[in-house]
Amino acid sequence: MPLVPMASLASSMHAGPGSYALLLGSGVGRSSGVPTGWDVTVDLIKRFAAALGQDHGGDPVSWYRNHTGGEPDYSVLLEDLAPSPEDRRNLLEGYFQPTDDERDEGIKMPGVAHRAIADLVKAGIVRVIVTTNFDRLLEQALTDVGVQPTVIASAAHAQGALPLVHNRCTIIKVHGDYLSPDLKNTVEELDRYDPAIDALLDRVFDEYGLAACGWSATWDIALRNALLRAPNRRFATYWMHRGDIAAHANELIAHRGAIRMQITDADAALDELANTVAALEDAIDSDPHVTAAAVARLKRYLSDPVHRIRLHDLMLTETDRLIDAVANLLVNAPDANPVYLERLREYEIASARLMTLLATGAYFSRSEDHDQILAAAIDRLANRQTERAGNVVLIELQQYPALLAMYATAIGAAAADRIGPIARILGTVEVTKRAETMPVGVAVSSWQILNYDMMRTNVPGLERHKVPHSQRPYEVLRPAVQEIIPDDRRYEKLFDQIEYLFGLAFSSQSGIGTGPIGMGAFRHLVGYAEPPDQLVRNHLEVLVEAAVFTNPNDLDQCRDAYNEQFRLASRQTW
Repeated sequence: MPLVPMASLASSMHAGPGSYALLLGSGVGRSSGVPTGWDVTVDLIKRFAAALGQDHGGDPVSWYRNHTGGEPDYSVLLEDLAPSPEDRRNLLEGYFQPTDDERDEGIKMPGVAHRAIADLVKAGIVRVIVTTNFDRLLEQALTDVGVQPTVIASAAHAQGALPLVHNRCTIIKVHGDYLSPDLKNTVEELDRYDPAIDALLDRVFDEYGLAACGWSATWDIALRNALLRAPNRRFATYWMHRGDIAAHANELIAHRGAIRMQITDADAALDELANTVAALEDAIDSDPHVTAAAVARLKRYLSDPVHRIRLHDLMLTETDRLIDAVANLLVNAPDANPVYLERLREYEIASARLMTLLATGAYFSRSEDHDQILAAAIDRLANRQTERAGNVVLIELQQYPALLAMYATAIGAAAADRIGPIARILGTVEVTKRAETMPVGVAVSSWQILNYDMMRTNVPGLERHKVPHSQRPYEVLRPAVQEIIPDDRRYEKLFDQIEYLFGLAFSSQSGIGTGPIGMGAFRHLVGYAEPPDQLVRNHLEVLVEAAVFTNPNDLDQCRDAYNEQFRLASRQTW
């Protein structure tokens, strides 16, 4: 259990943009003064009784049961009171649309929580929201910051919806929208969802981490069942609560191994979350203007051979800045656990600017001279003087900046479909480690640098992750390549391809016939994943010429063995 759950959640969300979904209940809109679905239903009963000239006697629900012989039904009440769509709109607007006076007082308007969520969505941190609320305050807050969400409020919407990854933001309104006749309020209505909604929820609760806020779980049987049947939990679950937790919520917390977060209210909690994520963004690149200026110079130098010396100086100056930034990080802690996450982040913060420059440089590189300059930066970083005595885990972690630098160069090159930069690095750069000289792809391997147990024990969101040594670079590298690879799906595809290349090169150069397996082996639902070998297949000759592989036969043998290992790994469940 993290000591500071809010910091843990913010860090996990920031490190993996889009990997966490929000689950929101009526508590999120309480301060805005919007009625709950049951509030509206009860008021409609009062209106119905008045229209019939009857007195409900102060107990509208009992009166309705006695009068109709059934339970209160939102849809039936709407049809009785407002039979046409326009009639329903006119009737319901009074509950959800503010009057001028209410607008001046901030009533029925997006509140602090809605604005905070909108900030998280705009920043790309949150892309999926599941909510029991059927007002439109969240949609309004998103529109105000320039985000047009995809809203799924019915089975028909779910059946025709694009895959979640193709939408900037998807709001799944499990109880419907207030203008929809399918609004769910009664116990019977909340007992089950349409299969199309269930299927969508199954995917969300299986594939995303979860942050729940403002939801008691007491009445929503179908939503509880969706959470209980989720087979996998790739990411953590965080459960925000104000006071005592209801029995049904406790059951869900136990089932998902959720992290409890005591809060004062939804407004304060979600505002703090958004601000903490923003602070992390500032910390990772403490001066984005300097990075932007350095990238602009890099592009100018790459475009003109006259600037080769300036390009060389820019890259090595930034490399030296990184080396100086991490030079005094101690490795002699008797127990690495208390300092591991902090040390990981220190390396990541120091590496942020160089990652951006290397990725951009590899993307725009068009000559062997450029490739050599990028390789020289990796060589300088990987062969810097490091501590050799101390805690083994922290000693190995000293090469984390070099690992991130290699990943950045590789994915920039892959994005340009010209792998000369990373091929040169893997084929020519060598590192002396424990009096033995070895290729950089072996000495600086994710297997070696990122300790599996330490990552799962100390890094939020990786507690149950099968390949934490792959997930963390995937998350950390994303901001550095946002400009050259804006599409998340393409980024994922390219990341899997460069990890396949790294694993294959390790398998060949280490002489042990095996190599690291990354997340690409686990991006499938059934059966096994096919190796993401497109990059290697497209550049076989370049890889052999660069001496990453001894000859074509060596490459083929390594690929056959590694592919078998990859498929075996992919058959494992999370």
